[in-house]
Amino acid sequence: MTDFSELNISGYSDVSELDIELSLASDEFMNFDHSDVQYTVEKLTNGVDDLWDKAKAIFYFVRDEIVYDFAPTIKGPENWKASVILKEGRGFCHQKSILQSALYRAVGIPSALTYQDVIDYPLLETRYKERIPDGVLPYHGLALIFIDNTWIRQDATLDAGLCNRRGYYYNDVERGKEILLPEKTKRGKPHFKIQKEHGYFESFDSRFRDSLLANLSVWNTWRSFVKKEHLSM
Repeated sequence: MTDFSELNISGYSDVSELDIELSLASDEFMNFDHSDVQYTVEKLTNGVDDLWDKAKAIFYFVRDEIVYDFAPTIKGPENWKASVILKEGRGFCHQKSILQSALYRAVGIPSALTYQDVIDYPLLETRYKERIPDGVLPYHGLALIFIDNTWIRQDATLDAGLCNRRGYYYNDVERGKEILLPEKTKRGKPHFKIQKEHGYFESFDSRFRDSLLANLSVWNTWRSFVKKEHLSM
């Protein structure tokens, strides 16, 4: 697994520093002007006027229809484009948050990204604990939206299918409330703990992509282990 923690990337420490206009822009990663992304967002929000209801429809689409993949196939820089992630229908946290943010922007909801180091306790019960020191997943990515004059984090990483199979809680949308990774499993055991926050970003930082591509052989080795053991978060 590529160790993003070596990159030492930090965003704005205060969410109020985010630029609203930049958080509405289409760019290399959040290419919501692509016809496939436009078609999808129009289908999801057709006839929906309330911004929260639009955000809710987008959240559930990304959560469940874009299957969480702990180690997806990576071929090149295109795998970080919202349109490509949408076409693949699966991705890891960085990819899912890019698409999620792009879809929000497509309906006029400012959206940005944030990153956390999180401890994934169930992974410590697998033979991969030696590959993930202390169960820490560095730079877990999630989207946030600006709605009702407030920035709200919305983590759509874990799809309902995965959660149902493994006995995890999955995230639901509640108007005005943040959505973060669950702290407990349905059995009451520890699941996730946020260890560190890395700030806020108007768009995806290409250093994450470049680091992974520079270590693609390491990523592919990790991927082969994950697929063999059906490991996930």
